[in-house]
Amino acid sequence: MQTLDLLDERRSVTKTIFLLAWPTITEQILLTFVNYIDTAMVGSLGAIATAAVSINASTMFLVMGLLSSLAVGFSVIVAKNIGARNYERSSIAANQGLFSAIILGFVIFSLMLFIGPRIPVFLKADKSIIPDSLNYIKWITIAFIPQSLMIMGGGIFRGAGNTKTPFVVNIINNFINVVLNFFLIFPSKEINLFGTSFYLRRANLGVEGAAIATFISIAISAIILITLLVKDKDFNLTIKLVNPFKMNWDINKKASVLAFPNALERVSLAAGQIFLTAIVASLGVNALASHYLAIKAESLAYMPTFGFATAATTLVAQALGGGKKELAKKYARASLIMGTLTMSVAGIFLFVFSKGLVSFFTNDVEVIASGSQLLRIVAICEPFFGLSMMVFGILRGAGDTKRPFIITIIGMWMIRLPLAYYFVNYTRFGLNGAWAAMTLDLIVRGTISFIIFKKGKFFNLKSEF
Repeated sequence: MQTLDLLDERRSVTKTIFLLAWPTITEQILLTFVNYIDTAMVGSLGAIATAAVSINASTMFLVMGLLSSLAVGFSVIVAKNIGARNYERSSIAANQGLFSAIILGFVIFSLMLFIGPRIPVFLKADKSIIPDSLNYIKWITIAFIPQSLMIMGGGIFRGAGNTKTPFVVNIINNFINVVLNFFLIFPSKEINLFGTSFYLRRANLGVEGAAIATFISIAISAIILITLLVKDKDFNLTIKLVNPFKMNWDINKKASVLAFPNALERVSLAAGQIFLTAIVASLGVNALASHYLAIKAESLAYMPTFGFATAATTLVAQALGGGKKELAKKYARASLIMGTLTMSVAGIFLFVFSKGLVSFFTNDVEVIASGSQLLRIVAICEPFFGLSMMVFGILRGAGDTKRPFIITIIGMWMIRLPLAYYFVNYTRFGLNGAWAAMTLDLIVRGTISFIIFKKGKFFNLKSEF
């Protein structure tokens, strides 16, 4: 698939942003809908099944954050070298990124074999959900190895300005996942189709079936994506098989400088989510299910903005790599406006359709009522959330991954968690209080991010990649 020349100033800034962003936006929306379907399939098994998946969600978010952080480090290097028209070095960076992804995937897999079974106990989960939660995390742990390669491969393609290939591969991934869910989660049954009856055999594995489907779909998609990357000819990004595991310490060092603060940011955020899950879990199974489903529903709001933020990272990185600072500023400003407006509209959508979004996942009346109330609470802060997402993407493209980490620490650990703990344990607000604390956190993050963007000093960072 053709890669865009992002430094072509004959094309309007807005058009370039849209051309780069739309595959990622569509990909994220489709991914969200598939997650909706996946969650609804599990949710149809009852609140216990939903809670069993949700108790592992924060840990999975932590692992995914680490994998994504590594991809950020190498994708920015790829993007800046393509902007500088140094295609040989961008190809070497792509090679090193895949090698590093394999190593990190195996490290996380090994750690999770030991840590995974202890997560529900650490979070003080209700005993009724522990068997399902253990079966779920077992298969997800195996999936972390191909997931690492898939995230890295997608990051390399996007850094090169090719967002269509990851988009197509993720469609394949989602399709396989949904089909396998249908056959692995539910029991066999008699089906009547167009007047003809037949017996449909299915595995009836419940929550474990959902995890197996995730593993298989990710493994197949990772193989496809890496194969396409090896054969890709755009910008000379072909992954050469000559000495594929030879370490380039200079590139790895520079990638680590970018990835480490980003990893700390994601660890901080994910660890905070784990502690928040533990706080919410003390309120019971229904509260935990409501919390999890509301988070799932909210993800629909920020996925389009995530696409703009990803585009901003690549655009700013390539423009600065090519020595075009003014173009980088234009991309940053236009991306910020487009992403924040999109998030504002999404916030209105969340507020208006809150009940319908939650009821898509479950028939439990209590969970629907509680979850929809949580969405109305968080809807008011979506524009601020959009601001922080966009500024974080711009900062990463400029090579500044430290300030997103600092802002996340302030919001999560100095605002969200202390207030959530207080509201849940010492007031009548309970779960609503925990989400009010999250809302205040996101408002503060967005405000700080906007102030940093207005100053614009990050455009003057001097770094060699």
